[in-house]
Amino acid sequence: MRAINLPVFLRPWLAGWLALAGTAGPLLVDAGATGATLRIALAQPFVEPGHVEKNIEAMKPLIAESAGRGAKLVVFSECALTGYDLKGVGAKAALKLDAPELATVADLARRLGVAILAGFHEQLEGRLFNSAAVFFPNGHRVIQRKHLIMAPERAACPDIAGAPRERTFFEVDGFRCAVLICSDALIPGIYEDLAAAKCDAVILIAAGAGSETFGVRQSELSVPAARAKWLDSSLVYIDRESVARAIRLDLAHVAVNQSGWNPASGYFQPGGSSIIDRTGTVSGVIPARFVFEHLQPDLAVGHITRAVPTR
Repeated sequence: MRAINLPVFLRPWLAGWLALAGTAGPLLVDAGATGATLRIALAQPFVEPGHVEKNIEAMKPLIAESAGRGAKLVVFSECALTGYDLKGVGAKAALKLDAPELATVADLARRLGVAILAGFHEQLEGRLFNSAAVFFPNGHRVIQRKHLIMAPERAACPDIAGAPRERTFFEVDGFRCAVLICSDALIPGIYEDLAAAKCDAVILIAAGAGSETFGVRQSELSVPAARAKWLDSSLVYIDRESVARAIRLDLAHVAVNQSGWNPASGYFQPGGSSIIDRTGTVSGVIPARFVFEHLQPDLAVGHITRAVPTR
């Protein structure tokens, strides 16, 4: 059984949702349960492919604000350091693990007392990877490399390698976490495997969107067809299946998408990030911004919980 701390008026709603989501077994709702809590920051600076130092400078105020608001983990997007695009601009700025730019991020974690998760293109023994690093205040690092390389990414970076399927677990304040890099969320059975491994939270980092045709300009919103396109895309930033899966597997889901627009490469990322607790609570949201003029640095701080079993 799992204990979930909920207000009385929400208990029938959750019980019905769990039934729809396919959760097996009885649910024990304990109004007195006091699970452990982890505060997490969703950080979306404006990322420019190939401009690593500039991207790090854009990260600094968001990390400082996150620490000031009590976050213990600050999550940036896939390739937040090098940038992501489909012309290989970001990949050309790939970093080795001993690069001074990574040392700068490690120093920020140490000075501000927070763990920082950020993606980057990595050079490793003559190979190129799409990787993520978690930098801890004590100087420790954890590296996760992307497994599932999709056709558009391989076309932009023919030399990019896929890493093994296995996940590297890490802990922040006792919460056991794992990283999925974008398309790795499509690995069959990956969420079920992580739940079986007693993972408390899956952190999904992405740099998703596409060409500039995905976005619109403010002036175009007066045109019915453009306005309808914008409404269909920008107002859907909480995935129903992610919420249902979080409840079904007792597994929090943290997602951060890159925000950026590079006319030179023609690639556009609208952001759109969220924190979904294992209870189904959405505790942090940054809306996707499909209007070019609306793109801006964004930060949201939320929390996830870990249940204390009743006896």
